[in-house]
Amino acid sequence: MQRGTRTITEPHDLIPYVWSYGMGAESTAGILRMITDPAARPETIAPDFSNLVVVIAQTGDEWSTTGKLVQHYILPLLRRHNIRLVEVARRGPAKKDGVAVLQDTRQPYQLHLDGVYKLSRENRVTGTMPQLGGVRKCSQKAKGAPQDAWRATEFGDQLYIHAIGFNVNEYIRIMRDSAYSMGGQRIPTYPIYEWGWSRQDCLDYLYRKLGAVWSKSCCRHCPYAGNRSGWPEQLARFAALPTEAAQHIIDEYVCLALNPRSGLFGPGKSLITRLHRDRATEPITLAAARMKTMPWAIYRVRRLYYAPATAARSVDCVLRGGHRTVHTTLTEVSRLADITVTKNEEIAGAPVRDGDRDTHRRLWLRRPCDETYPTQEEFYTVAPAQARDKELDGFAVAWAEHTDEALAQLERRVDMAIVAVQHAVIDTQGGRGAA
Repeated sequence: MQRGTRTITEPHDLIPYVWSYGMGAESTAGILRMITDPAARPETIAPDFSNLVVVIAQTGDEWSTTGKLVQHYILPLLRRHNIRLVEVARRGPAKKDGVAVLQDTRQPYQLHLDGVYKLSRENRVTGTMPQLGGVRKCSQKAKGAPQDAWRATEFGDQLYIHAIGFNVNEYIRIMRDSAYSMGGQRIPTYPIYEWGWSRQDCLDYLYRKLGAVWSKSCCRHCPYAGNRSGWPEQLARFAALPTEAAQHIIDEYVCLALNPRSGLFGPGKSLITRLHRDRATEPITLAAARMKTMPWAIYRVRRLYYAPATAARSVDCVLRGGHRTVHTTLTEVSRLADITVTKNEEIAGAPVRDGDRDTHRRLWLRRPCDETYPTQEEFYTVAPAQARDKELDGFAVAWAEHTDEALAQLERRVDMAIVAVQHAVIDTQGGRGAA
């Protein structure tokens, strides 16, 4: 039937309309306006919202403040209108691990912010952190992929509309996303962009309608939240929520031990230094206290660079123990192998002014040469024992092919020193047991 120029379609004739809800200002404003303002609601959404599905993918690392806002303002709205909410999360690091459905309901009361397999857990076991770059791989992996998998399972060959809250300034992201049709079933739409709204427009709208200053939705360890406009809000959260923040400081500490160039915000731009600079020291103090009670490890790190920033990596834990034990042991290995442990060196790629220095203790066997490739890097260092041993297939063969006699001799000296200190540790532990 007709009402003015607007066609009202019967609900049973409509295909599913799926909102990817990232819990940030843009997607929240889009959902709120479509539900509460009939004039802004497309004809493809049924008057009773029966074909509308709001889907959230939990990374496991969202700030609790974001979850509280959604639970206070948006979940009651979904309940009132009986709108379907689906919450999903990755089950593991690989696609084959599948996706968990945390809830699928028209009466949601709470969110499951912890997810199942946290993005930070994956980074933790590999000794890495998310990196700045043109393509946000972490977002695709932890948010995009689980939602894609759920929609493929839920709708199969059925057509559906997929709404994403890109704002008017995100045309490049829209161009990339619009090319992704999932076999022709997905019909993308970008309501915020179509309204001509910026992020600030969305924030203003939410404040007018809800009286709330909407927090940015992001992982606690998101490098993109550290830009000039986003850092004040992220800093305030680190200061206000130290127990949530502390583990990510530990993660970066381990990451920097394994790669001094891998500060969260780029080479020589660590989260730890920035928090010190801005006097948000409580999470750092908490992280330091936790680290002293954790198992530590001496790690052997090797990289074979085939080009700048292109390397195969091997990480091996050669000894585990308490914080003091591994530091003392590395010093003893240095003495026995007659190789000096270094600290407080310059970091390649760090800013000339106000850049970090490498504060981790390292026993260097080979430093990379930036002028000739392939080039090798090998050192021993200490850090909390979070990272698992990992080596690409074929690494050992490739490493051996490029290892000259000088490096081979250093490796043998260190190997002998490590065997000696391992025996000493075993003898000491045995003596304590006998006593």
